[in-house]
Amino acid sequence: MRRFLKSITDVSLFQQVSIIIVTFGVVLIFFFSVYLRGNIDDFVVNQVMSLLHRSQESLVKTLTEDSGFSDLAYDADVMHFVYSEDKCIKYYGGRLADNFIGKVNEIAAENKTGWKESSFEVNGKKYYYYYSNVEGKYEVISVIGEAYGKAIENDLLSNVSNTSAIVFGVIFILLTIWVGTIIAPIWQMQNYIGKIRQGEDAVLNLERQDELGDLANALVGMHNEIKRQEETKEEMIQNISHDLKTPIATIKSYAESIKDGIYPYDTLEKSVDVILENANRLEKKVYSLLFLNRIDYMMDQEKETDKTTEMYKLINDVLVSFKMIRPELQINKDLRPAIFKGDEESWRVVLSNLLDNALRYAENSITVVLKSDYLSIANDGPSMSKERVDTLFKPFEKGDKGKFGLGLSICYKVCNAYDFSIVAENLEKGVIFRIEAKNKSKVEKKKSEKI
Repeated sequence: MRRFLKSITDVSLFQQVSIIIVTFGVVLIFFFSVYLRGNIDDFVVNQVMSLLHRSQESLVKTLTEDSGFSDLAYDADVMHFVYSEDKCIKYYGGRLADNFIGKVNEIAAENKTGWKESSFEVNGKKYYYYYSNVEGKYEVISVIGEAYGKAIENDLLSNVSNTSAIVFGVIFILLTIWVGTIIAPIWQMQNYIGKIRQGEDAVLNLERQDELGDLANALVGMHNEIKRQEETKEEMIQNISHDLKTPIATIKSYAESIKDGIYPYDTLEKSVDVILENANRLEKKVYSLLFLNRIDYMMDQEKETDKTTEMYKLINDVLVSFKMIRPELQINKDLRPAIFKGDEESWRVVLSNLLDNALRYAENSITVVLKSDYLSIANDGPSMSKERVDTLFKPFEKGDKGKFGLGLSICYKVCNAYDFSIVAENLEKGVIFRIEAKNKSKVEKKKSEKI
C-alpha cells in the first residue's frame, strides 16, 4: 500500500488528477453494471406489476358494476382473461397461440383464491401476470409481455446514462479547470524560485486568498527577508571590520611607539593602559562573535538541562560590575528570590547584554524587577520605532547606539532554549525588556502585567 501511494505521489499533479478521474469513471461503470442494474430490474418488475394491477382493477370494477362483458377500453399492452368455473368466458387482447392459452389456463387452475403476481415463459418469451379472485365469482388474469418492461428499462437506462455522462463531463471539466488554477500558480512559484536561485530579479504576484496565495506571499516574504539579512550581514561585516581595525591599529601603533622609546600618552604606564583597554575591547568583540557562532549548538544541548540559576544573586553580582560604567545613573531594584532554569553563565550573558543596552540608552535611571519566572529591565531613554521593535531580536541588527548588533539576538536564543519568552515594549518614558516563563500560569501573567 505504501509503495502504491508512493508511486502516485511520484507523478505530476495533473497525472494524479487524471488517475482520480479515470478511477471515478471505472467506479461509475461498475455502479451501473452491478448495483444499479440489479435495482433497475427490480424497479421495472414493480412498474410492470403496478400497471397490471391498475389495469385489472379497472376491469374488475366494470365487471362488478355491470355484471356483463361489454367491450372495454383497456391498455393495449395488457391482455385480460376472465374465468368462471374453470372456463375462460372472456378475454381482451389480440390473437393468441394455443400454447399461450394453455399456460394461462394452468395458472387459473392452480390459483382459486386470493391474488398472485409472477411470470412465465412461452416460446422463449417472458410474460408477467397478475391473478386475482373477484368475490368468488370471477377469476381474472392480466398478462403483459416483457417487451413493455424492456421498453421501460431501456428508457430508464438511457436517461440515467445520459444524465451520468453529463454529470461526469461537467465534473471532468470542473476538475480540469480547478487543477489548472492550482498548477499554474505552482509553475509560477517554481519559475520564481528558479530565477532567485540563478540570482536573477524575479517578481511573484498571485492575487489569491487561499493557501496557494499564502504560500506565494510566504515565498516573497522569505526572499525579501533573506535579501534584507544578506544586506544587513554585509553591512555588519563592514562594521565589524571597522570595529576590529580600530583597536588593532591603536594597539599596533602604541606598541611600535613604545618599542622606539616614545610614549604616545604621556607616560609608559598610561600608554600601556590604552593598549590594555583596546585589547579588552577587541577581546569582547571576538568573544561575542564566537559565542553567537556556537550558541545554537549550545542551546540545543541545554534544552533538556536540569541546571538552575539563582537569579537574585546573579543579578546583584552583574549590577556590581556594571555600576561603575555610569555611576551617575540611579538603579532601582525590586528583587525577590527566584530560580530560573538554565546554566548560570548563559543567564549572565543575557543580563550583561540587557544591562549594557539599558545603560547605553538610559538618561537618569534603570529599573530591574525580579519575581518568580519573571524578569524585567527598563530604562528611561528614548522610545523605539515600530520597525526597530519588529527586528530587535534578529541577528546582525544594530541599534542607534549599538555596535555589533549581536547581544539581543543572543538573549533571544538563550531565553527560547530555556522555555522563556523575551519581548521589548515602549513605555510612556523609555523602554522595557520582559522575560517570562512560557508555561507560566495565567494568574501569574496577569500579576506581572500589572507591574
